[in-house]
Amino acid sequence: MTLPAELEAAILEQLVKYNVHIGSRIKVKHMEPFIFKMRYDGVYLFDIKKILERLNLAAKMISYYPLDRVVAVSTHVFGMKAVQKYAELTGGVAIAGKMPAGMLTNRTLKNYMEPALVIISDPRYDVQALEEARIARVPVIAMCSTDNTCANVDLIIPMNNRSRTSLPFAFWYLTRRVLEENRQLPPDFDALVKPEDFMALAASSEIE
Repeated sequence: MTLPAELEAAILEQLVKYNVHIGSRIKVKHMEPFIFKMRYDGVYLFDIKKILERLNLAAKMISYYPLDRVVAVSTHVFGMKAVQKYAELTGGVAIAGKMPAGMLTNRTLKNYMEPALVIISDPRYDVQALEEARIARVPVIAMCSTDNTCANVDLIIPMNNRSRTSLPFAFWYLTRRVLEENRQLPPDFDALVKPEDFMALAASSEIE
């Protein structure tokens, strides 16, 4: 699905508002195509149109799988509530916080699961999920900053993945688009579900 021009412009503005476009002072080669420029203080900034493009592509990819077999993982404190809210609204599965070893690979464990697709908020923090998905041969979508190495990642979403506001906003938008791709988006979604609902209370108050 293609976004109406007015909605796309509004989302691009929100990507900046929620600091989704801000990278780090380090860049790795495979993230260069997504970078717009270096800021005056040495911080790299992402091209917001490429962020949106990849978020839309990720939603399309997710829609190809049963939503109840899509697992969203975040061990990062700013992503925990976001993955839980994503799972609640899409019918997916959330792993928030430290992931038990063997959850995707050891069939003898009570909490063993066989996801069709894994979404991670940061390859550095969510390395356990990334490695187990590799072993289990499960495709991975990863939110990656300018300094992330992305081995074993099938789809990169270039973005600020360490911010109080950017991770929640990305998961809010991903939720919206996944529901839209699956023709399950309620007509009052934008009125009832806000990016702040995906944030910890402290982060939400920073935006107000």
